[in-house]
Amino acid sequence: MFDNNYMHKFIEDVCNEIGPRESGTEQEILAGNKVESELKKFCDETSQEPYKSNPHAFLGGIRYGVLIVFISGIFFWFSLLNDLNLISLHPLLNVLFLITAITFISITIGYFILEVMKYYEIFDFLFPTCESKNVIGTINPRNEVKKTVIFSAHHDSAFEFNTFYYLKRFGQIIINIGYLGVAIMFIAIILKLIFFILSIEQSILFLVFGIFFIAFIPIILVYIFFHSYKPVLGAFDNLSGVAVLLGIAKFLFENKNNEDIFPRRTRVHFISFAGEEAGLRGSKRYVKTHYDELVSSQARVVNMDSIAKKDFIVVHNKESGIGAKHDPLVFEPILDIAINLSLNVKLLPLPFGATDGASFSKKNIPAVAIGGLNLKEELAPYYHTRYDTPDVVDKEALGQFAQICVEYLKFVDRNQ
Repeated sequence: MFDNNYMHKFIEDVCNEIGPRESGTEQEILAGNKVESELKKFCDETSQEPYKSNPHAFLGGIRYGVLIVFISGIFFWFSLLNDLNLISLHPLLNVLFLITAITFISITIGYFILEVMKYYEIFDFLFPTCESKNVIGTINPRNEVKKTVIFSAHHDSAFEFNTFYYLKRFGQIIINIGYLGVAIMFIAIILKLIFFILSIEQSILFLVFGIFFIAFIPIILVYIFFHSYKPVLGAFDNLSGVAVLLGIAKFLFENKNNEDIFPRRTRVHFISFAGEEAGLRGSKRYVKTHYDELVSSQARVVNMDSIAKKDFIVVHNKESGIGAKHDPLVFEPILDIAINLSLNVKLLPLPFGATDGASFSKKNIPAVAIGGLNLKEELAPYYHTRYDTPDVVDKEALGQFAQICVEYLKFVDRNQ
């Protein structure tokens, strides 16, 4: 069947020879070159598509946003101390402090919602531009092309999330507490400005908000050190997915003369994206460039991300954070196939973050994301930490995902 040893060895080789692969770096390019060199062994054609992006914009503004929230809190306290007659501020200066604080927090909230949560590239102009490359391999069918199936993954790796490494699941909770805390501070400062303009005295109420801000400082410190600038090896996330792409390509190549396996009318693209960990930069560029082709070829996309354990499959029907809903046209057959293979499969939303599959679904290209990450119920210790090494990836798990994908390819090829 599938060459599990080959797939796992690819993961080990990349980790040992190239190491971590931050988006937009030479290591990411080297990993893409290695992926293409492997695809060339099995595909009819391969290519790399360069693109420009600002990868540090995705997470690089977090600590700056946190700092200006802290400064906003100081401005709030200056205004509060004035109310308590502990210092004396000119009324215009008081108003200026509050307006500045509101402006600062508005910018921070905008950054977190638009750039970090929704993956819009609004603040990218503030960060350096880098070049990355998506890698594409193609296997053509035996007969005329009627449909296209895309199997995708990403070869860059994430910065280590200090909150996840040191605080485990509690670190995930702190992230949500941080969002809530900023929202409360924002409301408090707006209310204070309104009350000041209307000459309404509520010193005790705003003293409570001020004490809340002081209690909130430890959360602010956690956010400042939310992630390091040291990328992890990324064997699980997501060389595992790339290895499955290669395993499928190898399997189809070796079964080129097998009419029960090799596609008759379905073209297969194997795409290893760059820049996923920088906010889906690579897949978004690909969808934008190839949108008309994706629509005209009736493309179906199966994106694989973060595979570790055998007999454990997570099929994502939606990605709540980014607002992507995957197409039942793709995820229902995938789910049925996994069940028929007697695998432990769950249909679950991805509660936060996003996968490259979302780039397609948000543009109404039928897609699904599958993997072994259940962020709704647990936080794997190797998710975005230094523990993401080849030994956490089970060889048999790679084979199981490859089998699901090949069975899905057969399903598409038969039903046209």
